[in-house]
Amino acid sequence: MRTLILLGLVVGGLVVAGAVHISQNNGQIEVSIDKQKVSDVAGKVASEGEEIIRRAANQAGTRQR
Repeated sequence: MRTLILLGLVVGGLVVAGAVHISQNNGQIEVSIDKQKVSDVAGKVASEGEEIIRRAANQAGTRQR
């Protein structure tokens, strides 16, 4: 169940970021993926995650002293 929720959040995030486009024509659903945009978004998320971890580690280090 957690995996399904996580997958939904990831796909929803990619749709909001404009990396995944969903359209419907004549009862058919078409999903297109902009691979370059997905790569850009993934890189940005990774670098922001690293920065958050770095800040948390710095805060933990200053609190222990």
